[in-house]
Amino acid sequence: MTNVEFHILESAEGDMAYQQLIGQHIQEHYRQSRKIYIQAKDQEQAEAIDEWLWSQELSDFIPHNLVGEGPNKPPPVQIGFTEPPENQHDVLINLCDQVQSFFSYFLTCIEIVPNNDQAKEEARLRYKYYRSHGYPLKHQKH
Repeated sequence: MTNVEFHILESAEGDMAYQQLIGQHIQEHYRQSRKIYIQAKDQEQAEAIDEWLWSQELSDFIPHNLVGEGPNKPPPVQIGFTEPPENQHDVLINLCDQVQSFFSYFLTCIEIVPNNDQAKEEARLRYKYYRSHGYPLKHQKH
């Protein structure tokens, strides 16, 4: 059964803190040799995460690509905004406002919640959904 983790951003630093929290989760799971799929809310956000990962220090570089781009053997981190790749069933980082229909294909689903009232309300609805379906839940404030 998929483990679901909610990471709620409480910092007032806005987009930069949100991006850093996403990056921390990518780095943490990459270091554990886990395959990661990042479900962005749209193409613009997917490309922004891709660019952010490319801008990291060489010592912190994480092999990644947008779904459908890159080599035949995909890297351990893929970013998309539609359906996940078929071979990426380890960690899902969901940045969308709704539960993804495919979340249960993954061992872990990480919900990263930005610091705004609408995002927190939508996260509460997702939390209720997971809880009502019996998924193990954790939550942490950052």
